[in-house]
Amino acid sequence: MAVPRRVVVVGAGPAGLTAARALTTAGAGVTVLERDAAPGGRSGVDELRVGDEVWRFDRGAEFVASFYKATRYLARQVGLGRNDLVRLPVDSRVVIDGQRYELPATVRALMRTPLLSTRSKRHLMTLGTRLATHAPDWRRLDAAADLDDTDAAAYFTDTVGRDYAERILPVTMDALMLSPAARTSRVLGMAQFAAAPGATLHCPRGGIATLWDAVAGALDVRYDTTVVAVRPDGDGVRVETADGDTLAADAVLIAGPPALAAALLPDKHPDRELAEDARSSPAVALHLALADAAPLRRPTAPAGPGRHPLAGVEPLELRGTGQVPDGRGGLTVCAAPHLGAELLDEPDRAVRTMLLAEAERLLGEPLGDILGWSVVRHAEGVPLFTVGWLRRLRARAAALPGRTDEDARIQPIGDWLGSPSLEGAVRTALRASALLLRR
Repeated sequence: MAVPRRVVVVGAGPAGLTAARALTTAGAGVTVLERDAAPGGRSGVDELRVGDEVWRFDRGAEFVASFYKATRYLARQVGLGRNDLVRLPVDSRVVIDGQRYELPATVRALMRTPLLSTRSKRHLMTLGTRLATHAPDWRRLDAAADLDDTDAAAYFTDTVGRDYAERILPVTMDALMLSPAARTSRVLGMAQFAAAPGATLHCPRGGIATLWDAVAGALDVRYDTTVVAVRPDGDGVRVETADGDTLAADAVLIAGPPALAAALLPDKHPDRELAEDARSSPAVALHLALADAAPLRRPTAPAGPGRHPLAGVEPLELRGTGQVPDGRGGLTVCAAPHLGAELLDEPDRAVRTMLLAEAERLLGEPLGDILGWSVVRHAEGVPLFTVGWLRRLRARAAALPGRTDEDARIQPIGDWLGSPSLEGAVRTALRASALLLRR
């Protein structure tokens, strides 16, 4: 098919909206079916209202990095220029045994931090020099599949030092990415280490959901619509919804976490086993609307040996994106993945009590007057790129062009097939759209 006449996209998150926009621009008729009442999926907005005031908390992803080239281009395409993107502060703190330290975010800071030994700093310089010319590409991690042979915790312990693996890596991977270093391929740690120095982070005014509102606004998106089946039907595909509606399409893209793909892909589809084998970190966060500014001036995360209950806490008003009413404070308290797994099925009030207590314990002081709160939970918060996953993605990429027409008409897309980031979701959507247009 040169340009499919009718495409159905299941899911209005970053991958689904990106694909729908690309295919619509190419001339296809595209309908997006979204089970929620608003776009964005795990990258949407959690609005907390207290009287006439509104706090806008990000439900998942919070920024667009300077090396997210496809995502930044998408933002420009929908009219979000430089003046619409706020540069975010990158200075953070780590708490180790009750002591606060600056998190080193640059090469110079790494060389000066008291968190690392002189020996580890020398090893870091050696690794940095090596990665300067042979760094994995954060945008195409599967291209580095030959390096996918051990986890990040083991690699950085052996290559740099235990102090780096226990004091820096937990913040950059376990906290920032919700990808525990001991369960994540070293390729992700290497790619992040290579990309982070000199990188800048941006967010649209009003939060990251502003981007998805802008993309969805020009598309045919049907909200509050749950898809229950996707079936090959002659030369096309039949899509069935929970409301009893049936849509006929030339092709279907399933945009969402692996569980959605595993539920909707036909039994013999070549991606079905991949979706069933995929693993994710749960994400559970407490959003707090505060009467006054939060009692911390930068994001703070625990570090040091052992497991910690929190991934970290972040004061929302310091972002400068207008997500918090003037004079107020906003705080996100994010559970570490292991605690998040325990809290997924707990009542909201129990989650609030536990995360609030852990935040005050981490900060060593009360949070002040709380005007309102909400709990956000994602059973599949962030895809885990365990050791061996990138080799499977590389094999899949090599097999895609040769698939039968029946298999090619139904494709999953999402961050779990690219990289655990907005950029990964956007790029898998663009690749799948290009493949449909070439067939």
